[in-house]
Amino acid sequence: MRLFQKFFFLLQAQTSHGLHSPSVFKLYTEVINPILQKRISTNDKTLELIQEVSQFYAHEIDSGTVFPLVIPHLNPEVYQQIDQDLIPKAQSNSILFILHPYESTLSQDIWDTLVDDPRVIHSIDLFDIGILRFNQLASKEHFMLKKP
Repeated sequence: MRLFQKFFFLLQAQTSHGLHSPSVFKLYTEVINPILQKRISTNDKTLELIQEVSQFYAHEIDSGTVFPLVIPHLNPEVYQQIDQDLIPKAQSNSILFILHPYESTLSQDIWDTLVDDPRVIHSIDLFDIGILRFNQLASKEHFMLKKP
């Protein structure tokens, strides 16, 4: 099942070509892609992505501080907490990192629900990690990105 999901993801995902958001293009070309190209363990890539994406957004917003939250697995209880507690309190400097959004059919359904939520403004899908932002001043966009 996961192999089919990965294949479907790769058919839809894009590289920097065709990215119409200058901010996401810069994030992808300067942060995400260089990390994905490294020959290090998946765990190390994940940790580095979380750190570097957080730093990127810290430089992009006025306050210079971001509040990253990492969710290791999606399930109905976690989704309920995200939906009722986290998203209503999220600010433009909040970032939610979802690890393994395609881990199971249930987690993929929850991921899709989060991406469709109107309170989630920017979603970036890297297959093994999902990134959600809540900047109310921006227009809603979803990006599926892969390494070239």
